[in-house]
Amino acid sequence: MTNSLLWTGLLCCVSALVLQLFPGLAFRIGAEPAAAWLVFGFGVFLMIIAAMVASGGRKHTD
Repeated sequence: MTNSLLWTGLLCCVSALVLQLFPGLAFRIGAEPAAAWLVFGFGVFLMIIAAMVASGGRKHTD
């Protein structure tokens, strides 16, 4: 589960950055370049959740 969250978050971030770099492409596919930052934020959120799940799943032997 952690791996899929991480990859989905990374894909969200990369797609948002591509839409910001190529606004003409965004308009052609019907996406709003200004809203791409919401997708970027969601991708970061997913990666943070994946990191929290991964760190919570390890056994700590103190």
